[in-house]
Amino acid sequence: MYFPLFLDLSEKNVLVVGAGTIARRRIRALLGFAGHITIVAPRITRDIPAADEAPDGAAAKEASDNAAAGETTGITVLERCFEEEDLTGKDLVLAATDDAALNARISEECRKRGIPVNACTGIEACDFLFPSVIEKNQVVAGVNASGQNHALVKNTRKQIEELLEVREGRYTSGVRVAGKRGADVTCNM
Repeated sequence: MYFPLFLDLSEKNVLVVGAGTIARRRIRALLGFAGHITIVAPRITRDIPAADEAPDGAAAKEASDNAAAGETTGITVLERCFEEEDLTGKDLVLAATDDAALNARISEECRKRGIPVNACTGIEACDFLFPSVIEKNQVVAGVNASGQNHALVKNTRKQIEELLEVREGRYTSGVRVAGKRGADVTCNM
């Protein structure tokens, strides 16, 4: 089991190595939270999130509101292969390539330097797990199942999103969520 921990990344430099599906999803989740994101990958596609995108592809208005409040995320894109020097000055690293050996090498080098690292190809190369992030109505929630059950995470995320839906200016009340061990949790807000 991993302990859930919420970090202030607003003044941190995050490195994401890779530009595939997992990397794009993680970059989108980090937008609005991280002070600066550097993306390094040999090929960068047009669908890499831009600094003005809000999490979950939300409307440009939300991104504009965040920018007005000083909550912008700077993004640097380096279209080339990873180099160990890319780790210099980084506070958090996500190794999100399709090359397990490269992810392991990045993880090993981060650990030597004391930089927390997450590698998408194996839990043994992770200092932390990257959660599914839900951000609605000023609530931020992170869900994971210790890297073991992605379907459970997806279902739980959906339930939390439904719980946080606003109806007529008030939160939904009386939502029941089944717990892992069969216990039910009833949330009345």
